[in-house]
Amino acid sequence: MKHIHSYYSPNDLYNRIIEGLNEMGKDLSKITLDDLKPVDEFHIRSDTATKELIKLSRVTPEMHILDVGCGLGGAARRLSHETGCRVTGIDLSDEYIDAAERLTQLFDLQERVKFHAASALALPIDENTFDGALSIQMNMNVEDKLGWLKEVYRVLKPGGRAVLYELCGNKNTPVYFPVPWAQDSSMSFLVPPESFRDVITSAGFDIDVWNDKTDLARKAFADMTEPVGEPNLPELGTHLLVGNDILTKAYNLRRNLDEERVSLIETVAIKRNS
Repeated sequence: MKHIHSYYSPNDLYNRIIEGLNEMGKDLSKITLDDLKPVDEFHIRSDTATKELIKLSRVTPEMHILDVGCGLGGAARRLSHETGCRVTGIDLSDEYIDAAERLTQLFDLQERVKFHAASALALPIDENTFDGALSIQMNMNVEDKLGWLKEVYRVLKPGGRAVLYELCGNKNTPVYFPVPWAQDSSMSFLVPPESFRDVITSAGFDIDVWNDKTDLARKAFADMTEPVGEPNLPELGTHLLVGNDILTKAYNLRRNLDEERVSLIETVAIKRNS
């Protein structure tokens, strides 16, 4: 856990993001969600995927949604902005949570979107609290998947929808490292899709939707070539989160997708009413 915490704890993250926005000539008083997209929609297919997940979530304005592994809060802000709902984001990284809170204030969304540093394996939340849950590419870093999903199940109200967008293993091993979520195998806990499905149902959920998004993920990374020499990185990008070797990590993700070493699953799991 400490290993993973330190991987996702870059120094002075908020100020580096603001610096990037300034270098791009953005006016902070008129900033949009799309301006932050290069850094805060840190998952495959970026905001396109987030919008698809929002549709699947069937969120309405009076709902309160939990975002587990919220990162910088990009998806949480977009969810609240598009639906009017309240969102509580949880992440292990204090640095991410600090940046998430301060970025949310730029959009004046802090009354509806709040963040807490906490472990997904021990949520500081009462049972039957949330109307729905969202988890975007977090499960790769969680070894105790059943513990995590049981916690999500516990804090959801009966009938609540958990929308999960998660990388899984695939038919071939091993995975090439480093990848965007892990420097090496000690931080990565991929299981094949069918095993992931079994864990979701073991936690008590009924599976309502199960979409394999691996082909779309492949298309998203089809242009990634092996980087040569010093990387030419943009002012704002995911390298601020996980290091300047991001191009190598993205290239390895492409190889893992192409060679059926990883897959991408989108699923909706429902907490039973009984």
